[in-house]
Amino acid sequence: MFRIPTRIRLAPGCLNELPAWLDQYDGPGMLVTDGGVRALPWFASLESSLTSARDAGIRIVDDIEANPRAGTIDRHASEGRAEGLKWVVAVGGGSALDAGKAISMLLTNEGSITDFEGKNQFDWPAAPFVAAPTTCGTGSEVTWVSVVSVPEKRTKISIKGDGMFPAAAFVDANVLATLPGPLIASTGMDAMTHAIEAFIAKGANPASDALAMQAVRMLIRHLGPCIRSPERSDHRAHVMHASTLAGMSFGNADVGAVHCLSEAIGGVFDHPHGLLNTLLLTPVLRYQFVDIRDRLRHLSAFLGAPRPETLLERLETMITEFPLGSWSDLAIPEDAFSEIAHLAEANGSNASNRKDMKAVDYHRILASLAEAAESDKIDGMANRL
Repeated sequence: MFRIPTRIRLAPGCLNELPAWLDQYDGPGMLVTDGGVRALPWFASLESSLTSARDAGIRIVDDIEANPRAGTIDRHASEGRAEGLKWVVAVGGGSALDAGKAISMLLTNEGSITDFEGKNQFDWPAAPFVAAPTTCGTGSEVTWVSVVSVPEKRTKISIKGDGMFPAAAFVDANVLATLPGPLIASTGMDAMTHAIEAFIAKGANPASDALAMQAVRMLIRHLGPCIRSPERSDHRAHVMHASTLAGMSFGNADVGAVHCLSEAIGGVFDHPHGLLNTLLLTPVLRYQFVDIRDRLRHLSAFLGAPRPETLLERLETMITEFPLGSWSDLAIPEDAFSEIAHLAEANGSNASNRKDMKAVDYHRILASLAEAAESDKIDGMANRL
C-alpha cells in the first residue's frame, strides 16, 4: 500500500508562500531551525514575514543539534505545551525537520519522546506540522518518521506514526544556492541512498519503485553539476526534487542495511548522517549483492547501464569525485565494531533487507572498511617515500 497525505509544493521561491499557508492555523506556533540555517542571508526575510504576519505569536527554536537529541526535543515540547502552542513549522535539514516533527507530536501527547519509540505508539495525532527542507537529502518533509538521538544510551530511535505526516511541504530549490559543495554532496548522496534502499527493500511496490528510479536518474545526472555549479537553477531543481521523490519512496518502502549501520554509528559517535550513508552505500550494496542482484538489474536497465556492477562502479566514481572525507577520517575504533553491529541488527529497518543481516554481517562490513582504509593509508605513505 502506498500513501502520501502531505500537500507538496515543489517550486523555486515557494518558501515565500509559507507565511500565507500558516494563516490557516489558529493560535501561537513554533518555528524550528538550527543556528546555521538561521544565519543564512535569506532566513531573516522569512523570519520577519512569519513573525510580522502572526498576531498570536511564534516561538523560535534554533538550537537543534546535527543529530537531534531527545532532551532538546523534550524541553521544547514541554515549553510549547506550557505556552499553548498549536502548530509547528520546521525550516532546515533533516535534523530540524525530524525535531520539529517530534515536537509537534509531543504537543498533543505528553511525555518524553523516548516513550514513543516504534510505530503508532501515541494516542493523539500530532499538532499541525509544516516542513521546508533546506538540504537535498532529508526526505523527512514527506515521511511519517522522526529519528532522534539518545546520547546517554549511545543510540538512535525512530518514532513513526500515521499522525506524524507533515500537513504540507515547501520544497524550494533556491536554498541550495547558499550551501557549500560538501553539504550538497553528502545530502544528495543521502537522497541517493534513500532511493536505492527503497528500491531493493522488501516493501518496495510499483509506486515506490517509480519514484525511486526517477530520483536515482535525476541524481546521477544532476548532483555532480549541482555541486560544481550551485548557481545553476536547473541542476538545483532536479536535485532538490529528487530528494523529495526519494523521501516519498522510502517513506513507503523503508530503507535497509546502509541506514541500519549509519544510524548505529551516528548514535554512538554523533557523525553526520548524510556522510555516513555516502561512505557506506556501495560497500553495503556489494556485501548484499547476491541477494539484490535482480532488483539492481531492473534499476540498471532503467538507467541504461549494461549490468548491475556498472551502476555500483558509477556510484563509486561519483563519491570519489565529490569533496568529502574518507572512512578513515571518521576514526571509528575497532573495539566499537561489536556494539555498532548489534545496534544495526536491532534497527527497526533491518527486517526490510532482502539479505538476512545479523550482527556478524555488519561487523564484517565494518572490518572490511577498516582494512581498506588501512591499506589506503599504507599506499599513501609508500607513494610519499
